[in-house]
Amino acid sequence: MKVEFLIVWVLFIGALIFLSFFFTKRVKQNKLIRQKLADEYEEKKRKYKYLREGILDECPREDILTAAIIHCMRKEDEDFDNYFDKMNESEKDIYGIYQLTLTLQGQGASLHSFFLSPSTKLFVPIVDRMFNDVGAYELADLVKAARRFAEIIENDEDDEDDEEMGVYSRYNFSDFTNEFLTLASTTNLSEKMTDFIIEHKEDFYDHDIDETNEEEVEDNEGTSN
Repeated sequence: MKVEFLIVWVLFIGALIFLSFFFTKRVKQNKLIRQKLADEYEEKKRKYKYLREGILDECPREDILTAAIIHCMRKEDEDFDNYFDKMNESEKDIYGIYQLTLTLQGQGASLHSFFLSPSTKLFVPIVDRMFNDVGAYELADLVKAARRFAEIIENDEDDEDDEEMGVYSRYNFSDFTNEFLTLASTTNLSEKMTDFIIEHKEDFYDHDIDETNEEEVEDNEGTSN
């Protein structure tokens, strides 16, 4: 009996050692993958910080949306108080959709956050236009109704069969969030955004690159070859 007990413990300890080795190896692999992705993103941030005219023609399709967003992020970083007013309509469309999707990251995220956050309030009045412009018409109807629902909550109004909410009159923000995520996936939102950028690529070029950042642009282009 004692021998059998010892064998069980030996097997148990052996299994723990194996699992520990496997787990440690997997953690290291995941860390390497995360580091690689972070390095690739940093490289793209350097490469697409300034978009010289014509660069989107050379850009791989899978990088076009990222390039446009990085371009818009740089504008925000350079002049946070005025960046929105300095953006053209195409930039506002793409960056506004990006800002909305950011609010849906993480566990328990809700579309309601987009309508409440001070950082996204500038995009709220044009939220349906943004999606209409990129050809995501179902999403445009959805976010328009969600905006109205946010107003109803804020003003403590009666939402009984509100005409502006249309078919979404019975939705709460959990419903809106789930429906948005489903539609964004099934209607290939990122592909629609990419097509929109290609069609309006001139709106994303930095035509006012001055001497202070000309050298940085050239360095970025050199490191990306």
